[in-house]
Amino acid sequence: MPKYRIAVLPGDGVGKEVIEAAMIVLEKMSLDAEYVEGDIGWEFWCREGNPLPDRTIQLLKETDV
Repeated sequence: MPKYRIAVLPGDGVGKEVIEAAMIVLEKMSLDAEYVEGDIGWEFWCREGNPLPDRTIQLLKETDV
């Protein structure tokens, strides 16, 4: 089991591109971590009427970062 659980939140606009680049760096660092993607942003606003679903808030409570 990984030492850390890290929430990854690829938001809108520049966020998705920044997260992609950050993940490349984090993976090269070989941290003892599990990366868990959360739902956030315009896509969820359009689909569910909420850009920050409760499940994402729960994910943030259950992860280290």
